[in-house]
Amino acid sequence: MSADLVVLRTDAVTVKYGALAALADVSLGVATGSITGITGPNGAGKSTLLNVFAGLTHISAGEVWLEDEDVTSASPAERVHRGLMRSFQTVRLLEDESVLTNVLVGLDRLPYPGLLAQLAGTRSMRRAERAPNETATEVLQLLGLNQQRHRPVSELPFASRRLVEIGRVLVSRPSVMLLDEPAAGLDEGARRDLEEVLLAIHASYACTVVLVEHDVGLVRRLCSEAFALDAGRLIAAGPPGDVLSQESVRLAYFGSASHD
Repeated sequence: MSADLVVLRTDAVTVKYGALAALADVSLGVATGSITGITGPNGAGKSTLLNVFAGLTHISAGEVWLEDEDVTSASPAERVHRGLMRSFQTVRLLEDESVLTNVLVGLDRLPYPGLLAQLAGTRSMRRAERAPNETATEVLQLLGLNQQRHRPVSELPFASRRLVEIGRVLVSRPSVMLLDEPAAGLDEGARRDLEEVLLAIHASYACTVVLVEHDVGLVRRLCSEAFALDAGRLIAAGPPGDVLSQESVRLAYFGSASHD
C-alpha cells in the first residue's frame, strides 16, 4: 500500500506488561477512507491496539504514525486534535442527562471525560452544553435518535445507548474513528441496524473507520480490509474474506481450520 494512502499505521509496535507482551512487533497500515476491521479471539490484543492508536497505552518499542506525522510521543489530547477519536466497549454516559447533552460532550474533543468530572459539572462540560447544537442535531438525525434528543439516556434501550456513544465520537467530525466492539451485547436485529448506521456515517462524513470486532460476520460484511491478531501478534491482513478463511485465523478463533 502506498504511504500516501495510509492514514494510520504502526511500525513494529510492542506493548509489554512485565513479561507479558500484549502486542508483539505489530506493523500495519489503515487505508485512508476505509472501513477497516481488527479481529481476533478474546485476548488477542485488539483493544490494546486501539489504545496504542489513541495514545492511551505506553508502547515498549516501535512507532505510531497519523497521516504523515510521527505521533508516538503525542498525548491522547494531541491526537484528538489531529482528528483521531476513540469509543469504548463499555458504554459510559451521563445517565441523568439528555441524549443531546451526552452527544454535545464530544464537542470538547477530549479522549474521554472522567466520570467524576462529568458528575461534578466541570467547566468543560458546561461549555459543551452551551455549544451550538446544529452539528449534534445532524448527528442525531443520522443515528435515528433525533426524536429522543431530550430523553435521559437512562431511559434508552441498550442499542440506542450504543448509538449515543458513537454520536459522542462523531459530533467532533473526526477524520479517523476508532470503534471498540460497537456490536457487543446487541441482538441480531440491532447489529443489522448498526451496520446500516456505520455505512451511513462512512458515506456522509468520509471518515476512516477502524472497527475492532469479534463478530466475523459483521467484519466480512462491513469492511474493505481486515487485520487479524492472536496472542498479540498480527497473523493475517487483507480483504476480510481472505483473512477470515486463512487457516491461522480459523485455528485462533475456532481451534479447528475446518469450521465453516
